[in-house]
Amino acid sequence: MYLPLFIKTQQLRCLVVGGGSVAARKVERLLASCCALTVVAPAADARIREAAGRSLLVWHARKYSSGDCAGFQLVIAATPHEDVNRAVSAEAQELGIPVNVVDSPRLCTAVFGATWNEGPLMISVSTGGRAPFMAAAVRDRIGKATGGMGPWIEAAGEFRAAVRSEVRDPTTRAHLYRLFAERSRSGSSPSLPQGRTLADWLEWLGCSGTAD
Repeated sequence: MYLPLFIKTQQLRCLVVGGGSVAARKVERLLASCCALTVVAPAADARIREAAGRSLLVWHARKYSSGDCAGFQLVIAATPHEDVNRAVSAEAQELGIPVNVVDSPRLCTAVFGATWNEGPLMISVSTGGRAPFMAAAVRDRIGKATGGMGPWIEAAGEFRAAVRSEVRDPTTRAHLYRLFAERSRSGSSPSLPQGRTLADWLEWLGCSGTAD
C-alpha cells in the first residue's frame, strides 16, 4: 500500500545512483521539480553530463559505496545491477529515507506516478509499480477529460482569496466554493469579472446576496 502525497520538492535533497538512460529520465524529472540533485555513477548519460557541466547537479563519477545515502531526503536506484540496487534500497530504508528502485517494486518504499500538468493543476496516477505503462495510459485519458481546467484553477485561487478575506462562516464558504466548482463544469475557459472583489465574484456567480 502507498499513501498518495504531493511533497514540496524545492531544494529536496535527492540522490540518484546510476547514470544510464533510465537514470537520466529520472534526473530530468527531478531537475524539473527543482530538487537539489546528486548523481553517483562511474559513467553517465550525456544528459547527466550536460546538467553537471551547467552546475545543475553534482555528479560523483564513481561506483556506489555504503554510506552514500546519508543526508538525503529521497533516493533513486537506477543501475542495471540488482545487487547494487538492493544495497541502495537497504541502506535508504535503514536510514528512514524514501527510496525508489526502478523496475523493482518490492525494493521500493516510494513510487513515481505518471503526471499531467496544466498550470497549477497536477494529476498523478500510480499503479503501485505493477504496471507503469497503464498509469501513463490512465493519465492521458484523464488529461484529455480535464484539459482546459488550468485557467479555472488559477481563477479559483483568486476567488478563494476573496471569499476567505470577507466570509468567516465555514458553511457559507463551502457553499460558495461549490457554486464556483459547478460553474467550472461548463468546460469553456472562464470569462472572469473585471473586478476581483467578493461582490464582483458573487455577481459573476449570480448570487450577489449570498455572503450577507
